Amino acid sequence: MELEHHLTLGYFQSHPVESARHLESLGPQEASALLESLPGDEIAQVLEHCLPVSTAKILEELQKELSGNVLSAMNATSAIGVLRQLEEATRQEILERLDNSMGATLRRALRYSPNTAGSLADPQVFTLPPDISVEEAISRIRTYGQKAMYYIYVIDRDAKLEGVLTLRQLLVDTSDHLVGTLMETQITTLSAEANLEEIIKHPEWSRFHTLPVVDRWGTFFGALRYRMLRRIEKDVEGKAPLGSVSDSLMQLWEAYSITGIRLMTDVAQTVTERKNVS
Repeated sequence: MELEHHLTLGYFQSHPVESARHLESLGPQEASALLESLPGDEIAQVLEHCLPVSTAKILEELQKELSGNVLSAMNATSAIGVLRQLEEATRQEILERLDNSMGATLRRALRYSPNTAGSLADPQVFTLPPDISVEEAISRIRTYGQKAMYYIYVIDRDAKLEGVLTLRQLLVDTSDHLVGTLMETQITTLSAEANLEEIIKHPEWSRFHTLPVVDRWGTFFGALRYRMLRRIEKDVEGKAPLGSVSDSLMQLWEAYSITGIRLMTDVAQTVTERKNVS
């Protein structure tokens, strides 16, 4: 066991990016089991190369004290991105285990002004990195895809938004393409600092039912959906509903995204298997 521990630690230290990709390909429980015997700072060096959603799922499986040690050893940007993925109760439990200085710093960063796009965006939107294959992307959807919607956002290892593609693009592509080769890089975004009026008046709601939210440095905060826009409009007097997307169509889109994703993935897998047989 001691030899296995040293070998794992040595590999993680020498190949952090490759180790991160391997951990992301595992389920959260299996990944956490591989990490739990390692020091928090060594785990942090690897998890900083994982997407925030993957890191959050893994930290949820680790003991809270170890999760706190890991977050304390991560750079602030990475730690904030991970904390935004956690449920409120889990986030607060981990924050309480951080030292006063680190905990206070992260809490301030998490307190984006109320009624801004940064505070209203859903931070748990499913994302993918650009450097994995379509096959691996579909595998991750099966593992982590509870929050996958029609649009899938592509972010780099520093949580910067790089592109967007649709769920359908992934499911119909049977090649060995990387995700980054399929994504659209001309992205319509919302500023995290945008206030309610600016959110409502954004001209692209007539074209998109979901808009990604980024800060001035391009860091991905999450996504704001048309349904949230309608809720905001009801709170702002004198504003008529914008856009051409009906509520019934939005409900259909969201129902497809949540309940139809496994069906579509299974269909894509069946098509691939038939092609391989033929």
